[in-house]
Amino acid sequence: MAWTVEIAGVQDTEVVARIGRETFYETWRDYNTPEDMALYLQDAFDHDKVRKDLANSEVNTFFLVRDGARIGGYAKVRRDRIYPALEGTRPLEIERVYVFRELHGEGLAATLMGAIIRLAQEEGMDMLWLGVNIDNARAIRFYRKYGFEIFGSKLFQLGKALDEDYLMKAAVPVLKQQQ
Repeated sequence: MAWTVEIAGVQDTEVVARIGRETFYETWRDYNTPEDMALYLQDAFDHDKVRKDLANSEVNTFFLVRDGARIGGYAKVRRDRIYPALEGTRPLEIERVYVFRELHGEGLAATLMGAIIRLAQEEGMDMLWLGVNIDNARAIRFYRKYGFEIFGSKLFQLGKALDEDYLMKAAVPVLKQQQ
């Protein structure tokens, strides 16, 4: 079977929370203290918080990427935040693109990005933006393939630690789905 994308709903709360916890942990455990990781994972992927986000479909859209019953990751976009540098645009924020490490290189992130781009086009959005950890070179290279450019930075609270994220943006009309 091929990897396909579907929109997640409230019934997917547990799977979204689990994938979020597991993929974030496997990516960042070597860079953060166990205490900071535990605090962040408990807060960011709290079952009730994830359920509320899934239920608020006017603001959030979650995409699951699957191959039959096997789910390889998810993406989350949101419509309720904007930075001053994006004023005058119709922006869609990519908050998360999470794929299990053993599936990196199989095109799952590209499949999710294609779904995000189609959603942005369908909703008349003209800008995509995101925050990405400055040390996440793999993700930065991935986003650059889609035309994303750095336009600033922000702090990201991870437990009690503060990390720095680049802010990246790309105009929707010039984005091309990478195969």
